Amino acid sequence: MYRQILVDEDHTKFQRIVCRDDPTCPLETYELRTVTYGTSSASFLATRALKQLSLEEASSFPVGSKVVATDFYVDDLLTGADTNGTVRKVFTEVNTILKGGFTLRKWASNDVNLLTKLLPQWY
Repeated sequence: MYRQILVDEDHTKFQRIVCRDDPTCPLETYELRTVTYGTSSASFLATRALKQLSLEEASSFPVGSKVVATDFYVDDLLTGADTNGTVRKVFTEVNTILKGGFTLRKWASNDVNLLTKLLPQWY
């Protein structure tokens, strides 16, 4: 998830990496352009990116935006619904909101027929 979130160009200098393949070669410098796993701000930035997506898409996708805002734990979506119709709406809206770079995997349900309709390529 972290590698899907771009960092502001002005902040890439704070994620600078210096390396070389051989001690006799000159040092090479790279600036990472995405959120880096393991940095103290990574979890906040990832969560905040999801929050921003939910805010921006609230008027177009009210059900999905609420799920994105409240039902993620780091990069896992943990949600549910009382009816298959609501699940379909959540599935469609959440995937639409996140289609710019976040692909959700590992869907589970106690209704296999629902999964075969939502994810026919997997079943």
